[in-house]
Amino acid sequence: MPNMILLKNGGRSLALGLILGVSVSGCDSLLEVELPHILTDAAIEGEGTAELQVNSGIALFECGFNAFGLIALGAEDVMESVAGVAGGMHRYDEGADTGTCDTVPNSDAWWDGVMGSRALLSNSDSRFHATSEGSGTGVYDRIQDDWSLGAEGERLSAIAAIYVAAALTHFGEFLCETAVDGSVLIAPNDMLAMSDAWITRAEGHVGADFAMPFGVASSISNMATAMRARNAWARDDFAAANGFATTVLAADPAFNAWITREAGETRRNKIFVAVTDVSYSGGLGVNDWWQSALRAPNPATGMLYPDVIPFTGYFFMGIMPDGRTLEAGQLPVVWADEVRDGAGDPVPNGNGSVPDTRVPHIFKTIQGSSVREVPANYSAETDDIPYISWRELRLMQADFQRSTGDLAGAIATVNMLRTAAGVTPIAGGGAYETTLLGSAAEVRYMLMEERRREFYAEGAARYWATKIRNTDLAWFPRGQGATPDQGYNYEGAVRQHMPNNEFDSNPNITNGRADRATLCPVAERPAVTT
Repeated sequence: MPNMILLKNGGRSLALGLILGVSVSGCDSLLEVELPHILTDAAIEGEGTAELQVNSGIALFECGFNAFGLIALGAEDVMESVAGVAGGMHRYDEGADTGTCDTVPNSDAWWDGVMGSRALLSNSDSRFHATSEGSGTGVYDRIQDDWSLGAEGERLSAIAAIYVAAALTHFGEFLCETAVDGSVLIAPNDMLAMSDAWITRAEGHVGADFAMPFGVASSISNMATAMRARNAWARDDFAAANGFATTVLAADPAFNAWITREAGETRRNKIFVAVTDVSYSGGLGVNDWWQSALRAPNPATGMLYPDVIPFTGYFFMGIMPDGRTLEAGQLPVVWADEVRDGAGDPVPNGNGSVPDTRVPHIFKTIQGSSVREVPANYSAETDDIPYISWRELRLMQADFQRSTGDLAGAIATVNMLRTAAGVTPIAGGGAYETTLLGSAAEVRYMLMEERRREFYAEGAARYWATKIRNTDLAWFPRGQGATPDQGYNYEGAVRQHMPNNEFDSNPNITNGRADRATLCPVAERPAVTT
């Protein structure tokens, strides 16, 4: 095998071959190179490689997902690009980047990892879309159609189907449209429905429940149900999301599914390596620098963004004694000014708040020799990354409670999270709780800020997904303006579009690049600039 990776297996590391070959999105042969993403070569022919192929599919997905986490820190307003070597990393890149995943720390090439994982696991025309033209030689397809692996085949099929679903969910959440194996363009909600169909396939293979390999999750059935919750939430179906989330939490209140990490290329935690350790980029405080003259109206509201952008800033976050995290204009409560003194200590502002320890950052020299705040959410390249957590599921419950008018329930759910994190809860009977109980809009703002802080710099893009679902509240530059330090132009993604060559090479995309970003609402479209 041409490349080696490491995946966790209990307390040990298991060497696996990462099969890297050419890629196709709409070709009849695995070795045709018309539409680019990673597939496999003749090494996939033997049924004795089934487990290796499934494990390689997991590794490809995890690598692509981890690389996506780097650009997510731009889309979540955490970072700005500073060093020229990583100048495009945090600029709201409107197009998915291609290339071999994680050959250098500053690479944010994620498309080939996520789509390549999907294609390695299944590229059957009959299992995706009526216009798909896959050859049916993915490992899931071979197990179902060609090989006789018995109970082990059922286990491997369930795992493979889960990761196919994970890739489809990713496309449905963050792209305006996707083609699968040369299909016509598929809209986001249709991708999420396709993901649900693959979750159903996985559940059909589970039989007796079992743990996911490499410590990914303690239960494959809980992981499947949690993924259904995410799909429902991404469609704004809060009732369904709540039902699925409640099922998982009843079975495992501390449920987590992980993107597992180890040392070395393709396996390292890129958020730690590129952001905290090497530090190509600088952290961002409250956005009061984006000039009004540069702004166009927010397509979601038709109105200009405020002079100070709401729901921005991550320096020295604070919580007031009554649990309040937002000031006027939906700006964050801070416990110190966004500066440090000559000794490098935060300058207290005397507002009576206490630190919100969910938003850790350190002051250090970054690439370009300036000293900046950078996230410190991870401490090593081997730190695993939450893929779906009990915290996300609880916040889905809170969204449902808010949507049904159960504002007290939403507050109680948030307090569960805050208590677990060791930070100040929303005080019962306090002025802030009274305000929240009288306004569903205020609870919505509170939940938006809660997600911003709860998922700070994790690299799983959960706040980016939240912004997409709340474009009337959240800032997206949409191709306007530039980063404050080096002046890199913002490219303007809300959702992204597929790589340009996917549009160029697919005969089922009628208008080629002209069809980019056309299958999502105007408020969710990127400003396509290239």
